[in-house]
Amino acid sequence: MRDGIYKSLKLGSRWKSLLRSCEREKERGETSVCKAQRAIIADLCIEISPAFIPKMLGRARQGETLLNGFTSFEVGLTSRDLGGSNSPFENDVLASAKRLEANGTRGRNIVDLALRESLLRLKERRILQIEQHCIAEGGIEASPIIRAARQALVVADVSAAVNDLLDGRKPKSPRTKRPIDIEEDLTKVH
Repeated sequence: MRDGIYKSLKLGSRWKSLLRSCEREKERGETSVCKAQRAIIADLCIEISPAFIPKMLGRARQGETLLNGFTSFEVGLTSRDLGGSNSPFENDVLASAKRLEANGTRGRNIVDLALRESLLRLKERRILQIEQHCIAEGGIEASPIIRAARQALVVADVSAAVNDLLDGRKPKSPRTKRPIDIEEDLTKVH
């Protein structure tokens, strides 16, 4: 398997950084989980328009005052109607909100649960994209990379990002911790 399988990944730079960490055995685990969180948050910042979540929350609050049988997320409502950019993620969040409201969920919970469900689906899609890319580029030898990427995305906790979005703040990316090797020879020139 050649080095640098991450270079030809057809996703953004944060996803390439995650895949590069999964290629390096030393960076699997905590570092790759942090990079997975950063990649997901970068996608959120790109996919969600600033007005979308506040308008969804407004609709959800309005829905608390409606009688049973009436909905605040009507069938024909689009993400553009809520100030969104019609991105796939916004459309997924809105579809989840409509389904949750139809199942009896009310208020802010609709938006919270819809965001969390859509994030889980986003993670699943990214796992599949990375898996397909690694198999196409490296074959069966890419199995450890795929396992590391899958584990990093499964473990990646973005609940703080969801809370930031719900509170009207831009989600913050966690900083990666660079491990310090006490035995590293600093006299060598690379």
